[in-house]
Amino acid sequence: MKTKHFGIVPLFIALLFINFSVKAQSDLEILGKVENTKLFTTAELVQMDRNLSNFAVLLRLSGLEKSLNYANGHTLLVPTNEALNKMSIDKFAELTNPKNKTKLMQFIKYHFIAKKVTKWEMKDNDIIDEAGTQKEIRLSNNGDIVYVGGAQIITPAIEASNGLMYVVNNTVTPSSDIVLD
Repeated sequence: MKTKHFGIVPLFIALLFINFSVKAQSDLEILGKVENTKLFTTAELVQMDRNLSNFAVLLRLSGLEKSLNYANGHTLLVPTNEALNKMSIDKFAELTNPKNKTKLMQFIKYHFIAKKVTKWEMKDNDIIDEAGTQKEIRLSNNGDIVYVGGAQIITPAIEASNGLMYVVNNTVTPSSDIVLD
């Protein structure tokens, strides 16, 4: 009996380590298997990483995926799956309800800037007031850490064939919608 326990314990520890290693790797390696991101559009890149799959689904449901493929010179802020999992079930259900497609489109537009903007061009206390959103999105920049509408940019710029893409740790929220705890 004792030998069975000794065999199970190392196996259990090995499985935990592998699970932790895979999780840590996936968190750090957004689009790590894509050799040249410049060969793909921002919309295509979103589809290529499993850590961004929830946003990919929302993008597809919104009907804006094809438009994004043809939009040149833009910046896309993509929340990770973990960031979208912070959203309440009710909010997610509301966004994905076919009757609320306009709300979903608006949500996606909050993550879109109509020009290429590098992280260093995002100035502290700047406001993005994009046409069509009718709401202000505030920027915060203290050197290495940049927030757009409450979402922190967590990757360097990912250059695509039609623009720049950043991965963020939360959903981009207009200033009037941000709830402070």
